[in-house]
Amino acid sequence: MKVGIMSMQRIINYGSFLQAFALSNIIKSLGYEVEFVDFKIEPCLPEPASKMQAKDIEEKYRPYFFEVENFEKKFANEFLKDLGITKRNERPEVDTLIIGSDEVFNCLQDNSDVGYSLELFGKDHKAKKLITYAASCGETNLKRIQAYNKHKEIANLLNKFHHISVRDTNSKHFVESLSHIQPESHLDPVLVYDFSNDVRDTVNIEDYIIVYAYPFNLTDEECSYIKEFAQKHNKKIVSIGSYQKCTDIFIPAHPLEVLPYFKKADFVITNTFHGTIFSTKTHTPFISFTRNYNSNKLTDLLKRLKLEQRLVPSLEHIEEKWKEPIDFSKTDAIIREEKKKSIDYLRSNI
Repeated sequence: MKVGIMSMQRIINYGSFLQAFALSNIIKSLGYEVEFVDFKIEPCLPEPASKMQAKDIEEKYRPYFFEVENFEKKFANEFLKDLGITKRNERPEVDTLIIGSDEVFNCLQDNSDVGYSLELFGKDHKAKKLITYAASCGETNLKRIQAYNKHKEIANLLNKFHHISVRDTNSKHFVESLSHIQPESHLDPVLVYDFSNDVRDTVNIEDYIIVYAYPFNLTDEECSYIKEFAQKHNKKIVSIGSYQKCTDIFIPAHPLEVLPYFKKADFVITNTFHGTIFSTKTHTPFISFTRNYNSNKLTDLLKRLKLEQRLVPSLEHIEEKWKEPIDFSKTDAIIREEKKKSIDYLRSNI
């Protein structure tokens, strides 16, 4: 039996890679053949965001910009092969098509690598059965969809799914408001899957904190707080796969090398969904702070994992959170229970 996964597997991002890797291996462990399925990218509905250019970067940081660019090229040309991804694979005939995980329903992004693709809602598929797993709308909601007058076509597509699984409350409300389907909720595959036989431990540094955000994503003020904190505690500032102005060491790691770096870090500062997941999974002390584009999903994640206290309004709170211990036992119990639910859902609905 052949299962297709349509996800964000081609996005140059550790979270996108690892969630795709995890879901693929979970499904293989259930005895199915798996292949990744590409979707047709349509124009964005909002004005596409302009991408950062080298000329916009301060002279002293420009070499790091090119280093990140080279890493992204290597990611696309080499690392994705470890997912079995080479040539595009659009609309193959499969027994079951799973759409998800990740922000597959976030159709109002200004990211031209994704666009407004109705194939992510199941349009024109060639599968005998159509389901989702841990699909997310990101910051997309019914009101915004209605503003673009796209709610009816999305509702029509959602109602054709056999089963829908989401990973956050906003996505659950989105599906409920547009369809007759009652979605189930599941954790991101990275939390569900055991990577212990897959990770590659290449860590050769110590006494470091990880700053995990999109490249050049932090403000000068945020960088100042981080540098002051690191200097006070004699820690190096490490950024993996992305670069910030406060970075001491940039590491262009393979995706399967990432979790050991988190595991051996003394602390993690992140404003991303998967940076929070990596920290939680490795039991590494961390703080998370949100941006406007990810506040829904990040807040929801921490609430579900009983880790709301790790969410800070600003980086002024680094020092107090450094001193505050984290009891991961409740979180681990939640993840164990959710793993059972995820496996049962996939086993029953593929």
